[in-house]
Amino acid sequence: MNCTRDLICSLLFCSISFSFSSEEKAKSGEVKIRYKMPSIVMMAHVDWPKDHNHWDTMAKFVTSNGFNVVEGGVEHLDICRKHGLMVRLGGDQATLDLAPKLKDDPAVFGYFISDRRRRDSFPAFANIAKIFEKADPNHPTIFINRANWNEFGDFTKQVNPMLLDFYHYHAMPRRHPERYYLYLLMFRDLGHKNGIPVMRCTSSSSPPAVLRHTIYSSLAYGVKAFHFWVPWIFAHAKDNEGNAVLKDGKLDMYITLPHLTEVAKEVQYMSPFLSNSRSIEIYHTDPLPISGGKSPENNWCQLNGSNLLLGVFKENGGKDLLLITNKNTGQKQKATISFDLTVKGVAKMNKKTGQWSDLMINSVQEKRFSELEISPGDGELLKVIREIK
Repeated sequence: MNCTRDLICSLLFCSISFSFSSEEKAKSGEVKIRYKMPSIVMMAHVDWPKDHNHWDTMAKFVTSNGFNVVEGGVEHLDICRKHGLMVRLGGDQATLDLAPKLKDDPAVFGYFISDRRRRDSFPAFANIAKIFEKADPNHPTIFINRANWNEFGDFTKQVNPMLLDFYHYHAMPRRHPERYYLYLLMFRDLGHKNGIPVMRCTSSSSPPAVLRHTIYSSLAYGVKAFHFWVPWIFAHAKDNEGNAVLKDGKLDMYITLPHLTEVAKEVQYMSPFLSNSRSIEIYHTDPLPISGGKSPENNWCQLNGSNLLLGVFKENGGKDLLLITNKNTGQKQKATISFDLTVKGVAKMNKKTGQWSDLMINSVQEKRFSELEISPGDGELLKVIREIK
């Protein structure tokens, strides 16, 4: 027990140090953005039909269900480019040889190199990252860190990646769920400190409300991209030889995780706002997790309620966004957001349509506030109009 407590304290100390240095650098303008995610990324594996004539249909199916990146090879670039999809390519020698020709291709997302390797692999990874970045400075190499090994600080320092990717299957047994928000904070702050976005791999086998909470709480901490294990989400009916089975002359496609694509569609509506915003503050309500604190009484916005999380963002151009998440995956929660006099208006996004509607600001005894009811594990995006003199 003492070892566990000491480890958590050590991690928390590191996180506070990261947060201080990254925010201070941000204020002084010292942080150089090395790579900006083109959008909030939802990445999946696609079961491409053997007959390439059906690829067009499959690509449309993927984009219509909220995903914008697929795992694949250079042979998928043309069809994905046509439909606004990006491809996560492999990191083999053949792809490296092509990288100089791919550097300006909008269909390239990045180059996957490795998953779950320990500290002794970092020098080699650093060399690989340099080689790929020289060949293609516009797309990142991807190395997936296992959060529970607690080596991601050394990884970032040694490898100097353009993108920081990690996995923490917090909802699975014995995966240290108590570190969930601590790891989100630490990766967020490492991303800020190094001017790079954070990508997260999470389990796709979680119940719908848990998976929804995972995505929205991660977004509240500034995560810009997601991929999933298991990754195969888009599939089609096949015969014993693996050939596509048609239904009424058309490809018979299906989704293995419809509750995930439902959230993905919502995220794509939020993407233009969150992808162009910077995480500024993160607040929790009781019960507080490790590394989580409440919004200060003198803050321009305060969150009240039970089991809630508030991510505060600043858009390019200075506009304010709030992402409120219900951390309780079993029941609805009422959220009350109090505002100071700088706030002149609040709008809430309809996640099903992408449209904004004004949220009522109530006034009682010189207090100004808005109220929301948030479904289990769900998140709501607010746009705030402020006048600061």
